[in-house]
Amino acid sequence: MHKWNRLSFLLPSIGLVALGAACGGSSSSSSGSLGPGYYISISNLTYSPLNLEAPPGATVTVLNFDSPMAHSVTSEAVPATYEHNTTGISFDTGAISGTSGSFALPMTAPAGTVLNFYCTQHLATMLTPNGTITVNPNAQPSQPPPNPGGGYVGY
Repeated sequence: MHKWNRLSFLLPSIGLVALGAACGGSSSSSSGSLGPGYYISISNLTYSPLNLEAPPGATVTVLNFDSPMAHSVTSEAVPATYEHNTTGISFDTGAISGTSGSFALPMTAPAGTVLNFYCTQHLATMLTPNGTITVNPNAQPSQPPPNPGGGYVGY
């Protein structure tokens, strides 16, 4: 009887260890599987970074940590006008109600060009309503920002 009591005490513990091993024993964020790249994150109605540097031809990935609230990264004609730029270099992720969207900068984007962007869903109500992308042929990719898990603004 004494051996059975000891064994019955260990069985739940063994099960928990096995369960932890089967699950990998760690958690990962939605951005955990992404590698180095050019990222803009949106969390708590805030863009980060506010000025991304990326080379011509780069794919810019937008991570929406406010999902299911929709956001966009849309080229802006003039800062604080909240009008889509339809001439020159134009981009628009469309409404991102999921976790991510992306767009590519043209290979012909001249170095030093500053591209303004805004959110078509929230306009001036974003806490950081405007951001920029500076075309820099020497820009280096970065790791994606961690999933803020709520309450985390920035990177």
